[in-house]
Amino acid sequence: MPTNANHTWFRSVVGGWRRGRARLIVACIILLAIGASTLVFAQDTSAAQEIQAGILAYKFSNYQGAAEHFQAALKLDPTSTQARALLANSYAQQYIPGDESAANTELATQAIGEFKTALKDDPTDQQRYQSTVSIASLSFNLKRWDDAREYYMKAIELNPDDAHNYFSMAVIDWTLAYPPRVKMRDDMHLNDSEMISDPAACVSLRTQSQHYVEDGMQALEKALQLQPDDDDAMAYMNLLYRERAEYECDQPDARKADLKAADEWVDKAIAAKKAKSAKTAEPPH
Repeated sequence: MPTNANHTWFRSVVGGWRRGRARLIVACIILLAIGASTLVFAQDTSAAQEIQAGILAYKFSNYQGAAEHFQAALKLDPTSTQARALLANSYAQQYIPGDESAANTELATQAIGEFKTALKDDPTDQQRYQSTVSIASLSFNLKRWDDAREYYMKAIELNPDDAHNYFSMAVIDWTLAYPPRVKMRDDMHLNDSEMISDPAACVSLRTQSQHYVEDGMQALEKALQLQPDDDDAMAYMNLLYRERAEYECDQPDARKADLKAADEWVDKAIAAKKAKSAKTAEPPH
């Protein structure tokens, strides 16, 4: 098992990733729309002018005002895929990950609805991909795991070279794998240093968690192929090896091997993180 310091470090990694990645919802589509557009003022407002006004409001972080302009644009031109995607982004930017209030959740739900409508409106390939990833990310933050998994899989089909999508799938797998283990240990009144020893309990836990653990490991292997220095992916690989060791409690050799592999991933993650920090600290040439 890792040291207490390593436990603390991994808790910070998991929490930091959730806080950081949670805000990587959507912003790319808006960049496609800004371009070199200029505002045109006239007495009769057109859909294009509403879009331009919305883009200006968005650039100044007035997301509610931007949403109102994009809504107006859609009333004038219901077929505008651009206005639809920008409206979805405006809703998404107002959403605060972790805030489970009804009003905040509704913003994410509205954004998801608009992104789904945009996907039906013959979007460009880039708009299709960004909308798909955005639905996946918002669903993840809402803890709608099945929806998040579905749309991350679609995102992988659209762009198999984005490591983040594989990583996100693995995080979902780990999130679903560990509750049965925690519950079982609580029910058996085991402390952190004690392993599950009842063979029937081992089989039960393996039945509940194995498919998540194996899928998560495969996803992380792909993520690390695409981004070999991703210390977050290494951190979750450690966590998944520990989950597997828990349900291999009736297979002592396999359990020992998995705990050894987990410790090795701890070392790799720490080394990768230090290497990144050292590179960041290097003076510019």
